[in-house]
Amino acid sequence: MGELAKAVKGTIKIAYWDTEQQGGRPPLLGEIKGTPTIRLYKPKKKQGNSNKKKDVVDYNYERKAVDMKRFIDGQMPSFIEVVKGMKELTTFEEKAKRNGALPKVLLFTSKAKTSSLTKFLSTEFRRRILLAEIYPTKNNKEIMDKFGITDLPAMIVIRQSEVEGEEDKEEVVQYEGDGYTKNKLLTFLSKYALKEPYFPPPKKKKEDEEAEKEKKKKEKVEL
Repeated sequence: MGELAKAVKGTIKIAYWDTEQQGGRPPLLGEIKGTPTIRLYKPKKKQGNSNKKKDVVDYNYERKAVDMKRFIDGQMPSFIEVVKGMKELTTFEEKAKRNGALPKVLLFTSKAKTSSLTKFLSTEFRRRILLAEIYPTKNNKEIMDKFGITDLPAMIVIRQSEVEGEEDKEEVVQYEGDGYTKNKLLTFLSKYALKEPYFPPPKKKKEDEEAEKEKKKKEKVEL
């Protein structure tokens, strides 16, 4: 497990529970029928502003580090948008605007599969940025030309201007770091991500909506 822990350091937490030690078993672990048992615990996607609810997945494959790493990569939560063409870019921009004007991050990549690092970043900055992957396809050529992207990989952040009097405009910042490592990307994105995660206001119950409509009707009558 040491080799696996080293491979996923900083993105996945590896821990173990000694079944022979004294004390009660943490409820999160659930029932253990045999040892060794390897389980993955990941937050459920839809649970409001909490991460307490977990999806539990048992690992039943080869006990080699490379196989376990492949399993973990496949199970990692991902909140990445995939943009294909200008129309989908517009949809992406509208989604960011609806959700508290989230800073938009575009990652231009030629990799066939989403990397575990990109998944990690999308989770780490969830509700603080909106992250999209863009592949160098014919449909995306117009997007790449728009932002002047010629070399891959490339990452840009699109955010509202901080210049006084130009708050309604957007500015584009391109990542120019030496290498796409976890720490460097964390530092870069932290500069532009929202300080606090954005949560949409709770939806009003039908009864509340009806009561509000009745209140407005009465106000009109009184006027």
